[in-house]
Amino acid sequence: MKIHNNIWLVGSGQHGFEMTHALDCNVYLVGDGKSFAMIDAGAGIEPHRIVERIEASGIAMAQVTQLLLTHAHGDHAAGANYFRETYGLKVVASAEAAPWIAAADPEKTSIGAAIASGVYPQDYVYAPCPIDEAVREGDTLQVGQLNVSIVETPGHANGHISFLLEISGQKIIFVGDTMFAGGKIFIQNSWDCNIQLYASAINKLASLSIDAMFPGHGPFLLSSASKHIQKAQAQFGRLDIPPNL
Repeated sequence: MKIHNNIWLVGSGQHGFEMTHALDCNVYLVGDGKSFAMIDAGAGIEPHRIVERIEASGIAMAQVTQLLLTHAHGDHAAGANYFRETYGLKVVASAEAAPWIAAADPEKTSIGAAIASGVYPQDYVYAPCPIDEAVREGDTLQVGQLNVSIVETPGHANGHISFLLEISGQKIIFVGDTMFAGGKIFIQNSWDCNIQLYASAINKLASLSIDAMFPGHGPFLLSSASKHIQKAQAQFGRLDIPPNL
């Protein structure tokens, strides 16, 4: 489903648009019409449904050459191995999260705690996936004719990154689980969820004057995204906590 210039929504679960498996995050496709990258991979359960959404948009999987992961949590990264093995996508993740995804580390990815808490079923499998390119703040990627900049945004999770680009004069960012519509954030009882790092990440996003924002769950913002980011920034600035997703 095309949602913006050069951007398609091709997956989304129970905390979004119920397009694919219930545990999937929002999965996006971005490209220049010839070459495309997926943003996040979903939970790895019924990943063929994401493929069906891509192909229904008139895009062949042969045109999708990269998979950019915002962070290592299962709903965003556990589907990566399927897309790498089945379609040969080059998988990109942060330098910090790369070894956790490659090993499917149950502690660092928080998947062990998520299964124990009942968020994921007891038989859930997070398949390990080699990372083809590990990136850091300030690195850039090329998706066809589009330039994508890496912005480190920890707080929800260590090793979390966002993907910033400009399309048709708009500053656009894919923020994973860092920021959501309405100035919401995503705090949870996990080993690496950190309030101080979160506040710093929101300050960084606020400095970028973002026009459009595409989060890992729930509605995306096609304009005036900076107002939503500033709302969260203001609450952190008052030593308060923004509303939780």
